[in-house]
Amino acid sequence: MAIVAQSGEETLRVLLEWFEKNKVTYNQEAIKVVTQQQTQGGSNIVSPNGIGIIAKRALIDEEPLVLIPKSAVISSASSALANIFEDEGLGGSLALCITVMYEMAQGDESPWYGYLQSLPRRADIPLLWDTVSQKWLAGTDVSKWVERDEKNVRDDFGVLQTLVADYPLVFVSQNGVRWDDFECFMDATSLVSSRAFMVDEFRGNSMVPFADIFNHQTSAANVHIESEEAVCLLCGNEFGCEHTEPLDDSDDESEHGDHEDCESHGESGSDEWSDEGSDDESDGEEIPILIDHNGIPVIDTSDDMDVDEDEKDKASDENEDDTPKMDDDDMLSGTLDMVVYQPCSAGSEVFNTYGDHGSAYLLHRYGFCDADNDFDSVTLDTSDIMHAISVAVSEKRAADVAVIIARSKRMLEPRHRAHQSEEDEEDDQDDEEEDESDEEDESDEEDEDTPPPVFSIDAPGHPDLNLTTMLVLSLAEESVFDQVFESSSTFRHFFPIIRQFWKLFQAKLDSGASVSAAFRAANSNTVVKKHTIGMVCRVAHQLAEARLAQLGDNSMLKNKPADPILRARWESAKQLRTNEASVLQMCIKRYKKAATKLLSP
Repeated sequence: MAIVAQSGEETLRVLLEWFEKNKVTYNQEAIKVVTQQQTQGGSNIVSPNGIGIIAKRALIDEEPLVLIPKSAVISSASSALANIFEDEGLGGSLALCITVMYEMAQGDESPWYGYLQSLPRRADIPLLWDTVSQKWLAGTDVSKWVERDEKNVRDDFGVLQTLVADYPLVFVSQNGVRWDDFECFMDATSLVSSRAFMVDEFRGNSMVPFADIFNHQTSAANVHIESEEAVCLLCGNEFGCEHTEPLDDSDDESEHGDHEDCESHGESGSDEWSDEGSDDESDGEEIPILIDHNGIPVIDTSDDMDVDEDEKDKASDENEDDTPKMDDDDMLSGTLDMVVYQPCSAGSEVFNTYGDHGSAYLLHRYGFCDADNDFDSVTLDTSDIMHAISVAVSEKRAADVAVIIARSKRMLEPRHRAHQSEEDEEDDQDDEEEDESDEEDESDEEDEDTPPPVFSIDAPGHPDLNLTTMLVLSLAEESVFDQVFESSSTFRHFFPIIRQFWKLFQAKLDSGASVSAAFRAANSNTVVKKHTIGMVCRVAHQLAEARLAQLGDNSMLKNKPADPILRARWESAKQLRTNEASVLQMCIKRYKKAATKLLSP
């Protein structure tokens, strides 16, 4: 699905004109928008005329680069279809996919034509790969997610067909968009998956022009998006809307967007995809890395990028003079600002971050994965964990643990160990303050929309804190376990204490401390027994061994394809398998050693 097919330079010209018309402004003295004429061999991007950002001079920390009015984003909540979505109870990514298709169907009559014509036909995410390519992912987390995606997307397409039948005068097939074509729907779905950003509580995930030009790098991003997410839930304005009392001049700036009179209503519907074990994210974009197949940076040398040091000091003032003024509506709606938070040298590509996500998540949603990623993780099937508990203790103990997990979904929300902070303790304290009876009542209600807890092995090779904590309770003496099983409040009391032990224990191991020293430091308050922790370490490395066996070897990747697109997929699949195997192997090595040490007489 595409609006037009034209040269990269013409695409860029139309896009830049659209930016100017819609007051999407950027510091032209600091950065340059360039086209990529040749796709990098290791990239999954199939658009040969991709667009990216180059630094024309050294970029300074906290320097604003791009200002994007929220009125310029494509959001289902503020689209021409918003009333239909509200009447039909549709929201989330499905509503955004339909919105993108609708605007593309309008051709050059769409207010977003200049932006939409710059997008590739589709993003080459694994969901769209052929059967042979998907087999390269066998045993990985992505393989499991794609299986669910295929069913969910088919279901969503069915919802779309019902909508089209109910509103035939609205959903007219034209300009290359066919509403009854599943492939056309998949094109839009892939673009939304790989390019949508969280804007605010009213607009939700939206297509954000210019922000999606920046490529992602996990550990070397230079810019990020800053936006006020707390806006009026009725109109999306940050302040001064008709749904709240006017703010006087004495109001603190941080109160803008606090609309107490606005009803709290979120998106109806839900995102059709989810990655197990991954946190909510600001969806982003995947476009060609700006280097050629030999790894040489592709830099437009038509303009001189060498800027005198004295000119750098004048950059902000000069750019401010050239920035178009925003009208009242734009000011009320607010903006998204792309701001430097890591310096970037002149002539280098400027990278954004799509969030702190592991390789599997990045490949699944955006179509690429990094070689080195501190946020890598490998999920474990709950059934495998229950089997390990039944072998270590008994089948009854495993069944009881499954009950505890089912009634404790909120406490077991997945968080990669790299994200652990003081917020964990605050969350645990909030959990303890909730009424026990309410907790038990909620656990009795079946909520099909709430996914089951996800357990994982996280880089650099540790079981996640929820898993280790549950294993401690699972392997505890019967008298202790019975107390936890029979009382939710007891479980909620012990849970944060055990989590804190494992957080300290793992941190000490990472710092190079011996197993014994790490145990003593983490157990200074004598909250757990040495033998129990040794048993947990044994079960942990056994789970990692079983998961590594499921991943298998790379025998299916013996022959590197000659076709550029297939080769890019092959290389991404190989990188993902390498990353996941590395995490599991490190866990096996560490925790087998720890188990031996802690269980020795």
